[in-house]
Amino acid sequence: MDYLSYFVTAFTTLFVIIDPPGNIPFFIALTERFSDVERDRISKKSVTIACALLLIVGIGGDSFLKFFHISVESLKVAGGILLFIIAVDILLGGARKEIYARRGLKHIDVDSLAVFPIALPLYTGPGAITATIVLSTEAWDFKSRLLLLLAIVLIYVVVRLTHVYSNLIIKVLGKSGSDIVARIMAIFLAAIGVEYVFSGLESKIRLLLQNL
Repeated sequence: MDYLSYFVTAFTTLFVIIDPPGNIPFFIALTERFSDVERDRISKKSVTIACALLLIVGIGGDSFLKFFHISVESLKVAGGILLFIIAVDILLGGARKEIYARRGLKHIDVDSLAVFPIALPLYTGPGAITATIVLSTEAWDFKSRLLLLLAIVLIYVVVRLTHVYSNLIIKVLGKSGSDIVARIMAIFLAAIGVEYVFSGLESKIRLLLQNL
């Protein structure tokens, strides 16, 4: 895999999982009771926290696997199943996200809301963390690792822009349009999950046959 292909793969995979356009209605629902200044503060803090967390995962992906004694193949299988479940939940209406939104609206404190549920798990959930670890293990040198980190930063720049222009985007797309985008992303997310599972199983079976 060359550098451009790796960057495109990393960016598209994480973009589909984080799904900035599809999360706009949830961000609006969580922050509608706040003033524009407070909403901007929530946006900046949540994006910073979410991005920083994923950057840490991207830098130390190999270390996390070694610490927990987990193989990349096992992570791909588990992560693929998780991504598929998340995709199905989105296709069925995003029940889990609705729960997060209802919980979030109970929080009055701006800083608490920015951390949970917006930064975690809305914009940096288990699916994004799993995919980032897998992508980091596929980085073969320092330059490819930097490209992964660049992809992460660019995605959260997009997230920030969707917050800034959230009202305009909703006016253009409408609630139904945003839901359609989210469901289209979910289909690709399910496909990524299936690919992860088969890739992990293929590697496991190959190792098993080699040891026989």
